[in-house]
Amino acid sequence: MTIYRLCPVCRSEYTLVATRCIDCDVELVDANALAAQEEEREAFPPASELECVRVAPIEWIRALSGALQQGGVAHRVEPATAGDAPEGQRPDVFGDVQLFGLYVESAHAPPARELDGTIAARLLPEEAPALAEDEEEACPACGTALTADAIECPDCGLRFG
Repeated sequence: MTIYRLCPVCRSEYTLVATRCIDCDVELVDANALAAQEEEREAFPPASELECVRVAPIEWIRALSGALQQGGVAHRVEPATAGDAPEGQRPDVFGDVQLFGLYVESAHAPPARELDGTIAARLLPEEAPALAEDEEEACPACGTALTADAIECPDCGLRFG
């Protein structure tokens, strides 16, 4: 019998009454369930056989990982270097912080990149393309129209960073 819950992203331990990680804002899991997830992860292909979606500091990767978890998209997070970044990304803007890469199977790369773009618009608004006045932001998971300051999709509940 498990006597605590864990955050599947940062591995912080919580009492059984807690439901969400205060740092990662993801649902906590039973420690036994996490062990089963880790067994499944071991069966997941290594990063060298996957597509890199983003190379960034851990805060960004946690936001993207949490969103992908909510969508049920399997992925892998590994330490990375700026040279591992997909074309067009500039992880060098983060300075000398430790970088991590988030990798998905090819079939999940397009929606994962779209979700990453939403996170990029929130974390680096100066680098995000401006929306035309009549253009609305849309949830990358379900397509629901969003206000510019939305932190959660009102339809599917996806949280943005």
